[in-house]
Parts: sequence; C-alpha cells; structure tokens
Amino acid sequence: MAKKRNRITSEMSKTIAESSPLIKKTTTKLHATEENELFDVNLADLIDNPFQPRIDINIQSLNELISSIEQNGLLQPIVVTEKNENGKYTIIAGHRRFEAYKIMGKSAIKATKLENITDKELAILSLTENLMRENLHPIENAIAIKNILDNRIVESQNKLAEYVGLSKGHVSKLINILKLPASVIKIIKQDKYTDINVLVLLNKIEDEGSIISVYNIIKDLTRSEAEKYIKSNYLSIKQKKVDVAQLKTTKNKIALDIDIKILSDEESKEVLSKIENIKNEIENLYSVWGK
Repeated sequence: MAKKRNRITSEMSKTIAESSPLIKKTTTKLHATEENELFDVNLADLIDNPFQPRIDINIQSLNELISSIEQNGLLQPIVVTEKNENGKYTIIAGHRRFEAYKIMGKSAIKATKLENITDKELAILSLTENLMRENLHPIENAIAIKNILDNRIVESQNKLAEYVGLSKGHVSKLINILKLPASVIKIIKQDKYTDINVLVLLNKIEDEGSIISVYNIIKDLTRSEAEKYIKSNYLSIKQKKVDVAQLKTTKNKIALDIDIKILSDEESKEVLSKIENIKNEIENLYSVWGK
C-alpha cells in the first residue's frame, strides 16, 4: 500500500526552511536589523524588491493596516537594503506598510537598513517570507519562483526547493500551473482558487475553451471529486475495443463466439446484431443448398 503523502503547509515549509543554511544566514541578518539605528527614508527613494511574489494586495487588509497605523502609529519599521547605483533603497520587508503610507499621503517612513545582502539572499528571503502567508495565491509564488530561475539567481529548480523548504515536486507543480492560458490564470486568481494539484491536472487538458468549461464545473467540488472528474472525462486512456462477439463462417459452418461476461447495453446490441447476421447467413446458405 502506497504511503500517504503529507500536504505541504506553511508550518512544514517554515520548519524545513529554518534548517537551510542560506535561510539561517539571511534570517540572522534580518533579525540583526532590529538593533540597527532607525532612520527616515523618503518614499520616493524606495523601490520594490524585484523578487517580491505578492502581485495583488488585498484592499480590505490594506485599509485595516492604514486604520491600525492611524490609531497606533507604525509598530514595526520597514527593512531595506543599501542604496543602489541610483541612490534608491530596495524594500526587503514591509511592502504593505510602504503601500499604506503612500495611500495616507506620507512622504517618509521609518526604516532600518540591512547591509551586504546578495541578490540570492534578497530573492530567497522574500520568497520564504511570502510562502509563510496563508493568503498568498500559489500563482504569485509560482511567478516569483520562475523569476528567480529565469534570472539565474539560483542555479536550479531543485536547489531553490531546498533553499525555501519545499519539496522538489511541489516547486515543479507551482511552475507547471503557469503554463495554463493567461485567461484561465486570470479567472482562478479572481476566484481565489488555490488547489495546486487540480490546477496541474487542468493544465493537461489540451484546449483553452475546455479548460475554462471544466474549471467552471470543478471549482466548487472537493479535490478528490475534481480530480476524478478531470481524469475520467478528459485524461483517461481509451482502451482498445475488444469484440465481445465474433461471427465466424466457413463453407460448411457458421459460429458465433461470445465472450462470457456481463455485457453492457451497447455490447448486448452488438451481439444481437451479429445474431441477426447469422440468420441472414443461414438464409443465404439455405437458398444455395435448396438449388
């Protein structure tokens, strides 16, 4: 009996990730910033982390953050890197706080600086931080992972899986769902549909129209129901048809070989059709013998 595989959760990811040497190194650096001197940085001098997975920011949660800041002030400064060649700081942690300050019309925000961080650390730290968020859509993580690989920040898909504490298969699935048509990706993001296993199966359906039709049917089903529907209706291997009844004729003999089994309605019709053929063959032979 096959061993049941555990589903990846944010807690499992955190546990594995914390044992990774690269994550330990970058997390130590991030925690060290808590003792660094705070300074005011102009919002105009801040740029987004190019490896930031979060594509969409929930407006409701952002409004709640704004309300909290208005009532209690900024409870935690943002974390930035050193200035780049254009005199800008890259945000490592605190993108939502940055967005909230922009909406509030603020010109500057409290920050602490993290020095000597590599692109690899910047990418992995940002991705790992967001993998812990339950409300981040898997497509956003998939885009971030693909971005890291496309820019050769990490040498391979397997290494990236090791760094962020996910299984190689899980990372492969995340990348695979990006092969879905753009129109489908847009719909599943709007619906906040997040079952990666089902999305991977959807990607095996050939044409875009069918994918959308199937998605509209399975999006409210359980995972097992959705998988069963897709596999049975679109991914099942058609078996070679085997005759349940074969009519054999020779010069002096007519025989009907029937496979002894429970026949379906369609197979029963086939047998009756062949019996009718036997009747015709006998009539033809009788007409010849009669002469």
